[in-house]
Amino acid sequence: VCRPTRRQKRRRAALLHQFAPPNCATTPHMFQSHVPHHNTGGFTSHRVRLPDKEYGEALDCLVKACSDMLLLSPDGARVFVGKRCVHPQPDWWFVGGRIFPGETPVQSCCRLLQRELSLEIAPDRFQTVCCQSLAWGMRTQPPEAHGTTDSQVVLSLRLTEEEVTKVVLDPKEYTDAKWLPPAEILGGHFHPALKYAVASLLASQKLAELRAACERGDDTSDDATLARLAREFSALADAAGAQAANDGAAAYRVVAPELSYECDVTTS
Repeated sequence: VCRPTRRQKRRRAALLHQFAPPNCATTPHMFQSHVPHHNTGGFTSHRVRLPDKEYGEALDCLVKACSDMLLLSPDGARVFVGKRCVHPQPDWWFVGGRIFPGETPVQSCCRLLQRELSLEIAPDRFQTVCCQSLAWGMRTQPPEAHGTTDSQVVLSLRLTEEEVTKVVLDPKEYTDAKWLPPAEILGGHFHPALKYAVASLLASQKLAELRAACERGDDTSDDATLARLAREFSALADAAGAQAANDGAAAYRVVAPELSYECDVTTS
């Protein structure tokens, strides 16, 4: 096996630093390896279930934290999406929900999957995808027209064949579900937030492939291979950035006849 020279190691380290500074997601070219959770002072949750009126008032004043998931098929080739029939997004969307006080995004996803699908998932199986800010004109809690706002963390999880059989959504919230190739989501009539997450997923997967090639240091990761992977990652990162940079009204429009509701989406 050919071992990389010291010069090659330096070049590979510089390549990774150029495309992926650690834990930085300030531009479309920088992807975050995880979401750090900093507990200062020993926080203890005192969460209680609020009455509807008080919860509605809280929604008027606070931004919720949500952990949403891109569930992947066992071969990684398809993404699971569910068609919601309730506000705030009565259309195709992620699987996920609210983060409870003190939870990390991963802990939230583990809780949600256990509660909704009876899946026991090891925390180290999740991969960070992206973060987004969401504002909705409607919500399910009265008064519905006050809307709600979210700070969203998106994680991905590749399921096993057995786990896929347990993915059944609540019929009170979802009317349909599909496993779709990423290209179909990116090219279809889907919410810009879902498209951005899928584009970021593809870029982060290519970055992981590049990192693995750099770390192998054998004859399957020569400079030509690394350069090809770097170019592919750069193109995918640009595509994700283009999704986020589409300021103004999106071509996508929410249309929910069952709720007599339609609206536009703008991105900034």
